[in-house]
Amino acid sequence: MTTNDVIDAFELLDDWDARYEFIGDLARQLVPLADEERRDSNLVPGCNTRTWLTADPEPADPTHIEYRADAETSLVRGLVALLLVPFQHQTPAQVLETDPSDYIAHLGLAEHLSANRRAGMEHFLERVYQLARAQQAANSA
Repeated sequence: MTTNDVIDAFELLDDWDARYEFIGDLARQLVPLADEERRDSNLVPGCNTRTWLTADPEPADPTHIEYRADAETSLVRGLVALLLVPFQHQTPAQVLETDPSDYIAHLGLAEHLSANRRAGMEHFLERVYQLARAQQAANSA
C-alpha cells in the first residue's frame, strides 16, 4: 500500500468512525513480531502505549528496510501501520529523505489524535529515522 492508496481511502470514507475502522484493517497487515522481539530494546521510547519497532534488511533486497511493529492496543497498532506506509520497503537514504508531514496533514491525523497520541507519533517517527540511520551505517561498514 502506498501513501496515495491511504489518502484515496481516507477521502472515500465519510467519517472518522469509518477511517478508524480502516486504520484497524491496516493493523492486521503489519508483519508480526516474534515474541522474543517484544523486548525493551525494541520499545519506542516516549509512547504511552507499549509499542515495539524493528527494522531489518528485506529478505528479497537487503538494501531496503522492512519495518515490523506491534503495540498493545489495536488503535495504536493501526496508527503505527499508517505511519509506516511512507517508509516501508525503502532504502535507508530514502527513509531519511522522507518527510511524512504532508501525508499526516492530508489525513488529518493531528486534529483527530489526543496530545498524548500526537507526542507518541513524533517519538515513533524519530525511532523510524534512528533505525534507518543504524541500517545505513551497517550497510556502509
